[in-house]
Amino acid sequence: MSTDAATHDGHHGGHHDHHHHRVRPGEWPEEELYAGASAGKIGMWIFLLSDALMFAGFLLAYIILRYSMPYWQCTELAAEAFRCTGGAGHAVEPTFGIEFTAGLTFLLICSSVTMVLAFAAAQEDNRKELVKFLNLTILGGCLFLYGQYEEYFGLVLAHGLTNEGLIFGHSAYASTFYLITSFHGCHVLSGVIYLSVIRWRAGKGDFDGGHTSEVELVGLFWHFVDLIWIIVFTLIYLFPEDTSLYGKAPEILFYHGATPGG
Repeated sequence: MSTDAATHDGHHGGHHDHHHHRVRPGEWPEEELYAGASAGKIGMWIFLLSDALMFAGFLLAYIILRYSMPYWQCTELAAEAFRCTGGAGHAVEPTFGIEFTAGLTFLLICSSVTMVLAFAAAQEDNRKELVKFLNLTILGGCLFLYGQYEEYFGLVLAHGLTNEGLIFGHSAYASTFYLITSFHGCHVLSGVIYLSVIRWRAGKGDFDGGHTSEVELVGLFWHFVDLIWIIVFTLIYLFPEDTSLYGKAPEILFYHGATPGG
């Protein structure tokens, strides 16, 4: 074989075998504890478990605070009964916009569907469809983040909760809302960045030929973020305010060592 021919074969082989050092899903050796799961998948599940415990801690604290206080949101009824006020000089605290946030929730769920379709395209070795559905997933995450900014501060679609008297640090109602939803928002932002890197690599063909492990891992993270949001949305937005204690305000305030208006 001539030198030129050998060089040509070497380049040709390098072009087709640039994945030779990576293990495809299903090629990992069977192990008693983790079966055939890859090291990346095991690591991701451990990370998600630890992250779930962090969210559980925040949500447990939220539940304890909410149901151990004489009132939660400073509504007109609560202001009359307990003499509370909203933040930044407002008379009351605003109610969360369930319709708007339900739309954001639906958007995030749709992004989970496009993530499933992206992984299916990777398994079918369809680079064009993979890139398309990753783009749609990233778009869904970006729109969710924009919607959350609108909800907090207002820009075009909403007045903004901060402009309506929901100020971090003014009440447990406000502080727990911003803490939990912004913590989740950081995960969405991280997911968008993660997805963008995977999409860039997908465009280069890094996941051609059945090398779909990295796509599966980003999918696990994104589905986790979506699932957590459904739980957050249910607990923070959908649970109704308990007004049964408002008529007992003087007795409750006395129990807590305060007086009406004090």
